[in-house]
Amino acid sequence: MSTNIKIANVDEAGLTNKIIKDIRLADTSSPSAIVDVTQESGDPHYLSVDASACSGAAQRWNLYLVTAHVSVGSTNPDVHIKIPASARFKMSFPTGLPFTSLSASLLTTSENTATANSEAGANRFAIFHAVTS
Repeated sequence: MSTNIKIANVDEAGLTNKIIKDIRLADTSSPSAIVDVTQESGDPHYLSVDASACSGAAQRWNLYLVTAHVSVGSTNPDVHIKIPASARFKMSFPTGLPFTSLSASLLTTSENTATANSEAGANRFAIFHAVTS
């Protein structure tokens, strides 16, 4: 799990949510990729990537929803989203998107065998946010 990740548990008035923020989501090298971030199953209701600092290349955001043992470059993602250079991406799931284990990676090439992010080498990182229950 990334050393740059922050998780806040909200458990009040019947709401049981986790708010997740990783400020250096980039490539597959530890600590940049996030693996099994919640350590339990759940439903994301909001996901976003702020890649506005990644001006050199489009980003390919991979989400893995069913395995805690992700090997980026050999594990196929369940969700693959292209984010243009210097852009932000936000997605809401009002009823949730069930997962057994939530993991993510951000790469600059679209092949499932890709393992690197050239923006990370230039110290340009994306910020990952999630709200899960």
